[in-house]
Amino acid sequence: MKKHSRSFSALTKLIVSLLTILFLLCSCGGELDGTWESTSDEDTRIRFAGENVRISYDDFRIEGTYELTDDGTIVFRLTDENGNKYKIQAFLTYDKRNKIITLKNPKGETETFVK
Repeated sequence: MKKHSRSFSALTKLIVSLLTILFLLCSCGGELDGTWESTSDEDTRIRFAGENVRISYDDFRIEGTYELTDDGTIVFRLTDENGNKYKIQAFLTYDKRNKIITLKNPKGETETFVK
């Protein structure tokens, strides 16, 4: 009986954890929607719309989709106007109150954007 009770408890915890993660990802996605401008270069922008994203710098634009992973990483899958494909990963931190996102790439370089 104890084994069955532990299995049920573990399954319940797993389901609650998955639902919590799903809720956080959904709520963050809606919060990300809109255009974000780099604080270090006003010509660099990221526009989120649902699961779609466009990153622009001057006349250069790449578009595609993004996803947020469980560990706070954002993964962009993008294509430029010539059909070149890019996969960009960064750790995302989000300050809801000040409407600021910070992206930190695997090299440790950071870029901050405001809405």
